[in-house]
Amino acid sequence: MESPQQILEFLDRRFNAIEMPCFGNMNIDYVSSRLLAFRDETRWMLLFNSITWCPAGQGLTTIVECVGNCVQGRQGFDSDRIFITGQIQYDELLDTYRVNVRNKSIPITELEIIAHPDLYADREFDIAIALLADYREELLASRDEYEKFIPEGLIEVLQLDEWHHPDWGCPPIQTESFPLIAEVLFTGNSDLYTPPQKSNTSWHFWFPK
Repeated sequence: MESPQQILEFLDRRFNAIEMPCFGNMNIDYVSSRLLAFRDETRWMLLFNSITWCPAGQGLTTIVECVGNCVQGRQGFDSDRIFITGQIQYDELLDTYRVNVRNKSIPITELEIIAHPDLYADREFDIAIALLADYREELLASRDEYEKFIPEGLIEVLQLDEWHHPDWGCPPIQTESFPLIAEVLFTGNSDLYTPPQKSNTSWHFWFPK
């Protein structure tokens, strides 16, 4: 197994090459994410399971991005790791939005939608945020969907919904979370991880862009 320092240097290179999630991405809005860590005696991989809004593309999507020394396919974003787990569509005739999650219609009147006109213009993104309250787990990629990206023999050693994520001024090696994640990958001991004081995985940390 690579040392924690080697793991961190690998992650820094991948982040600089835009081969791991950048939550400040100008083209994709990250709504909510989950991080999963896998390892065995010689291999390791981080899997980012993210609900996203892509206004210029497919709208509400879930993207699985993998980084590690045993990734099958491309590091980070790959087109075969996109799932349509929900839809938000404007109905001009009825002047309302049609929303569904996993092909189940969600009445928009049941959602607590808060407008954020000072941060962005997309009404759909407000709806995506509102869906998190009751439908986050359904919108995330399921184990059955992302399992094919995990090399055989790797064991899950960590799952996080909040952590300190890197940005362009703070690479992985300088975050609170990733040095601890590297220790867990090296040892397999999840007790070495402690929650950060500066968790920034919530969507609102990355606006305005």
